[in-house]
Amino acid sequence: MNNFLKFLKICIWLYAIFYFISSLTPYISPIHFPPFTFLALLFPCILIGMLLVLLIGIFILKKKSIFLFLILTVGYKNIFSTIGLHKPNDFVQQKQAGTIRLLSWNVDDFVDCEIRHDTANSPRRKIKNFIQSTNADILCFQDFSSFEENKWLFSNLKYLIDTLKYPFYYFSVDDPCKQEYYARRYGAIILSKFPITDSGRFAYNRKHSPEHLMYATININGKEIRFYNTHLRSMFLHWQGGDVSNNPFLMDDAEAISESTISKKLQHFDTIHIMQAILIKQQLDSCKVPYVFCADLNSVPSSYVYQHISAGLNDAFLQNGYGWGGTYSVISPTLRIDVVLLCKQLNATQYYSPKLSNASDHYPVVTDIKIN
Repeated sequence: MNNFLKFLKICIWLYAIFYFISSLTPYISPIHFPPFTFLALLFPCILIGMLLVLLIGIFILKKKSIFLFLILTVGYKNIFSTIGLHKPNDFVQQKQAGTIRLLSWNVDDFVDCEIRHDTANSPRRKIKNFIQSTNADILCFQDFSSFEENKWLFSNLKYLIDTLKYPFYYFSVDDPCKQEYYARRYGAIILSKFPITDSGRFAYNRKHSPEHLMYATININGKEIRFYNTHLRSMFLHWQGGDVSNNPFLMDDAEAISESTISKKLQHFDTIHIMQAILIKQQLDSCKVPYVFCADLNSVPSSYVYQHISAGLNDAFLQNGYGWGGTYSVISPTLRIDVVLLCKQLNATQYYSPKLSNASDHYPVVTDIKIN
């Protein structure tokens, strides 16, 4: 029995050291210590394990368990970035005076834009019905595609402008594609019910990849607010192979996509995300007006990427949300990779991210923002 207790105590302290190391992911770049890529992804599970270890340690280590509690607190930055601590509240459809409503969403190209597939339960119908139901003032979409309307395909942009009445927009067309039977434009887009006074985009430092950090400055009842929107590099974890030499989204990373294991892909793209995060933070810090940052980060809150970008900003989920707040429908409910961050002059008063099925593989993020 004594030998078993000794073994258990050793396991407790070893796990505590493991947790301590995982708590350092906000501070040390995976470029310098690659295992942090995986520790950031696994932090919610590691945290749950540490809580169990602490509970066991109270009975086995007695007074020494206070050191386990102190080690637990080392991860405060990851804990309070990962978990929303507000009580669940129903989303109030009526907007408060002095607020605007924002919908940020990776819409996954509207999934299927073929007219012949437009049934009552089709993903595209579900996506557009949800957009209409939110009554949002500003839309920030990632992975947005719009086809030239013809007898086979819908025009998503035309629908948003003409039917849903978003007359002002800036579309960062990162990939224009013209084929024999259709023309498609792909990128990120900001649409608004208020006038856009300025817009632009910044290219990420990649040789071929066309994605950008885009922005639109919007005049909201006499007050200018800048909205940033971007989609950080997709990781193609489930790539099935094929020629990538002529694909601008793939050719820079052809070797990593085609030959590497999933672990090597994660490390490769985490490095790219960090370089993108540095450019993003530089632009946010140089902005002279109040701003909102919307993104599909492809990185979790315990990652160096999220912590670097969100430093000094308000997170709409952390101001209003509860639980893990996962925004990606695949793999794990802990993957909150879609964010709305606000400068300190702005605050979110509501946050809503319903778990929509049969729509995009990302969940929408709706937030009300107080305009002082």
